[in-house]
Amino acid sequence: MKKLGLKYLVPIILVIIVIWLLTGFYTLKTDGGERAVLTQFGRYVRTIEEAGLKWHIPAPIQNVEIVKCDVIRTLELGYRTQQVGNTVQNSTYASIPEESLMITGDENLVHTESVIQFKITNVKDYVFKVDMALETLKIAAESSVRRVVANHLLNDVLTDQKDVIQSEIREDLQKICDEYKLGIDITKVALQAVYAPPEVEDAFDDVIKAREDMNRFINEAQKQANEIVPAAEAKAQEIMNQANAYKEKRIAEAKGDVENFKQVYAKYILGPQVTRTRMYLETMQEILPKAKIYFMNDNGDTLRFLPIGNDNQKTTTEAAIGQ
Repeated sequence: MKKLGLKYLVPIILVIIVIWLLTGFYTLKTDGGERAVLTQFGRYVRTIEEAGLKWHIPAPIQNVEIVKCDVIRTLELGYRTQQVGNTVQNSTYASIPEESLMITGDENLVHTESVIQFKITNVKDYVFKVDMALETLKIAAESSVRRVVANHLLNDVLTDQKDVIQSEIREDLQKICDEYKLGIDITKVALQAVYAPPEVEDAFDDVIKAREDMNRFINEAQKQANEIVPAAEAKAQEIMNQANAYKEKRIAEAKGDVENFKQVYAKYILGPQVTRTRMYLETMQEILPKAKIYFMNDNGDTLRFLPIGNDNQKTTTEAAIGQ
């Protein structure tokens, strides 16, 4: 009986050993960039990155933890996706007020729902450096969002500073991940929804409407400026061109007068008296045809005069008659 028991025991043991050894096989896929962390009695041994069929000494001696590194993961804050939508049905969400309710820099309450996208870059750090890495990331992300929102005014959070706030949250959260050595890279932070608590929702709507009106007025003013400014610039350029043309004309005329004076002066130097006489005669010839001529007595008294002349002439001759 004893030999018969050994006869069956040995094969059973061998089968168990074979099955145990077979449990050491695992596969790393290229899809998703899978990495395997190998541990021996709980101590880190190495990270296996090559894809394909692998084997390790089965548990409890060695263990592997497979992690996808090239997959973009999503962390939701302030809400949870209840059902992913499709072509027939929209996605459904559930708000979580205790996560979303925050206070801004000007001491206003606001609900902020955000999504954090990340991927694992260091498998060893992700698995070993921090217990419950995803829970730690969630706490750190909520802390970063609250800290950044508290540094901005309500209008900034609601309207035109969202991009700045998202960038600040990503940088702050990435800094925390690096300090904790989570082995995580934050790829994107997005504020999905920012809205007021129900108690002050009407006042918030008024603020948003006022902001929209302001932007509309600014756009209208900018449009009007775009129409008026080019026309004014064109008019100014036209005036400048006219002024430059007048300047060039006056300069040319002045230069001509200077040249004419130089020519007269050159002739004057040759015969001053002759030139003076000629200039006097030319001036008189130019003036006398337009002058009125009076006959007066020698004593210079004011006299009554009788105008005589020909209506067909351009000049008038007046004969003064003494009293």
